[in-house]
Amino acid sequence: MITFVVWVLASLVLAAAVFLVANVMERRESTTGEIPGLRRFARDFVSGLRQRDRRSGPAVPVDTDMDDFFAATIESAPGYVDAEELSDVLQRARAQARTTLHVGTVHKPE
Repeated sequence: MITFVVWVLASLVLAAAVFLVANVMERRESTTGEIPGLRRFARDFVSGLRQRDRRSGPAVPVDTDMDDFFAATIESAPGYVDAEELSDVLQRARAQARTTLHVGTVHKPE
């Protein structure tokens, strides 16, 4: 039980450290005259909860067939894995494997 309590406290301390770092980074990047701090964090947190309460109506399902769905999500950008790039990497790896000198020897166990 003590181990559980220690891990919970450690996770809470870590979460507080993450909020502290985020607050410091926000102060550096702030372009408005408003100084961020604990009050602003609490105000933003409460306003987020209020917005969620306003949107908490029932979700309405959307009926669409798979062809329309995939047609709407087509991207014109190159794929995540480009075949040419992958073949270039394999060619370089093959060339490096041919030219690398392996010095170690393997002896048969007696």
